[in-house]
Amino acid sequence: MQSTPSPLDQLADIHLPGNVSWWPLAPGWWILLALLIIAIACVFLWRRHKRQQYYRVIAQQELAAIYARYQQSQDAAAYLHALSVLLRRTALTAYPQRFNASIKGTEWLNWLDAVCPASNAKFSSAIGESLLNSAYQKNPQVDAAGLYQLSEQWIKLHRNHRQKVPAPKLIPQKAASAPEANHV
Repeated sequence: MQSTPSPLDQLADIHLPGNVSWWPLAPGWWILLALLIIAIACVFLWRRHKRQQYYRVIAQQELAAIYARYQQSQDAAAYLHALSVLLRRTALTAYPQRFNASIKGTEWLNWLDAVCPASNAKFSSAIGESLLNSAYQKNPQVDAAGLYQLSEQWIKLHRNHRQKVPAPKLIPQKAASAPEANHV
């Protein structure tokens, strides 16, 4: 007796799908990759900014040490000299190619004010002018705490050569006698 072939024997075997490929990536992986690149770039830029601004930290530490020495010795002439040297060294670091270390007098004080537009107190005021006048007196009377605060504020807020110093705001003045030209 011969058996008849079963129709089930004629069916083809189950075909499994191929392995899932990693490429092309799904949209979620692209988003994750973009976020990772942005995070790495942000960390790099933050570290670079910190490294470029580290001179401010050193200058503030030296300023605190100068003020502490003044409070112990009460030697105003030495305090003013050390403060002036520190401000010039900080300016040379902030502007290595554009700062003229030989400027003196009110020009020096005006330069300090010009690179720190955010400062409320100014070196061209009476407190700042004691840097110029009192350093050469035998027993100078200075506002050491005021100079310390002014210098600390300048070190924190001044613009360096990587930052743009805003142009001074000029008030436009119309000449009353000059007629305006009409262009066609």
